[in-house]
Amino acid sequence: MLCGEVFGARMGQIELNLQREKVQEILQSYGLNLDEKKIELIARYLSLLVDAPLNLSSIEDFESAVHKHVADVLLPVSWLEGSLLDVGTGGGVPGVVLSIVYPITSVLVDSSKKKTTWLSKTIEKLGLENVEVVCSRIENLADRYRESFDYVTARAVAPLRILLELCAPFCKLNGLLLLYKGPNWPEEMTQAKRAAEILKVQLEESVEYKLSSGERRVLLKFRKFAPTERTYPRETKKILKRPL
Repeated sequence: MLCGEVFGARMGQIELNLQREKVQEILQSYGLNLDEKKIELIARYLSLLVDAPLNLSSIEDFESAVHKHVADVLLPVSWLEGSLLDVGTGGGVPGVVLSIVYPITSVLVDSSKKKTTWLSKTIEKLGLENVEVVCSRIENLADRYRESFDYVTARAVAPLRILLELCAPFCKLNGLLLLYKGPNWPEEMTQAKRAAEILKVQLEESVEYKLSSGERRVLLKFRKFAPTERTYPRETKKILKRPL
């Protein structure tokens, strides 16, 4: 190895060590304690995400990414085990973070070929064997994945009454939808009551929390109490034209 390559490798390791320390420090400030392996995987993932050539995240600095892509995802979740579907995953949040921290097998779905190509390469670099990436509109996967997952997650994808139709058909009976929302969620919930009834899901818990910036967040946990009719999800244009 040439001297320049050795120097570059050492600098890269120093940077990773600093990023690892920063991840640990920030998460501990929220009361989140992870082992070294998980901390390192999260640090490597965030570094790749922040530096991605695509517009995968509106957050461009590493520290903010720890707050808004990791703490935001983990704070309202106590434990997950089983199978998970992440709808509209984009750069992999929350699916990648949850897959690093919890013993789950995950399918991350997005309709953007550029995003899923980047995400597939990133998953390979991280060595996450429990994660699969699929490029497709979620409604086109109903026959393949209907009622297949213990958990279905989504963040910053669509208004709640639309999101419920996109997610509920893929959740197992008695499984949970884990939907990340902002402070205006009560208004969205009012608009989504009919959708929840039709899709056979019920709001079981709303976990409200704050980031250190003061930003208010909530995780809505919907329990699926009966099978969803096979007419759902409808085609995208029908969902958008006439939401439930």
